[in-house]
Formats: sequence, structure tokens, C-alpha cells
Amino acid sequence: MRLSKDEFEKYFKDREQDLLVREENKVIKIFSKEGKGCPNLEQKGCRIYRDRPIDCRLYPYQMMPLYETRGKVKIRLYIKPDCIENRIFNIPENDARALVEEFGRKVYGDKKIIVQVFEDKFFTKLRNKIETLLVKFFQKLGIDL
Repeated sequence: MRLSKDEFEKYFKDREQDLLVREENKVIKIFSKEGKGCPNLEQKGCRIYRDRPIDCRLYPYQMMPLYETRGKVKIRLYIKPDCIENRIFNIPENDARALVEEFGRKVYGDKKIIVQVFEDKFFTKLRNKIETLLVKFFQKLGIDL
């Protein structure tokens, strides 16, 4: 999950012991430790659902690495085409674009130009295929991602 510093402090700082936390290009990236789920997920559902981070609100869209170059920030966004939830929970592209813009502003400030790059289905399918092959390769090596 990708978070602004404010979102990390608000939603995850007190549960940091359950997470792997990295900062990359001003974005806080969190991963669960030992296969545990999100620390905000409880038996009845997400305890912060009404006020959840932007990356959660984007689901099933996913933000890819963010790049900052020459006063511009590029945010790549894609949706997994083979995900069944896409047909159920899909948010309109305009709403996704607004959330990406909001995220970019939270992380990089109002002076940066935020460029949103939506991947088309061909590149998304290609990337998903490569990810699947890499996971299988690492599993054969005994490395759990």
C-alpha cells in the first residue's frame, strides 16, 4: 500500500510493529509482516473504512511507482483486468483520477504538476503475466514474496 506521511501517521503508526515500512520517493510503502493482513482489518471489516487512505479508496485500481522528474510527478495507475471485483467495485475513471491527483498533492505539494498515466489493457495483462511468472520462479527457489 502507498501512503502519504499524514496517512501513515494517522492510520498505521500505532501498528508499525506488524508492518514492513519503507519510504521511497516521498511515499510511504507498507507491507504486512509474515502474511498478516492489514492491521485495520477486523472480523467485522475495515475499522477505518469511512475515512480510509486514498490507496484503499482507489481499489481495484492500483498505483504503480511514482516518478518525480523536472517539476512533474508521474503516477501510473492500472486496474487488474482479470480481477472479478473489477465488475463489482469499479469506481469511475474520473473519480480514480481525482483521487490520484489528491494523493499527488498530499505527497508532493501543490506546486508540482501531477501527470496521471493510465495503462491500457495490453500492458496491464503483460505486467500481470510477468508478475505471475516471477512469483512462481521465486516460489521454486523457496523465496516467499
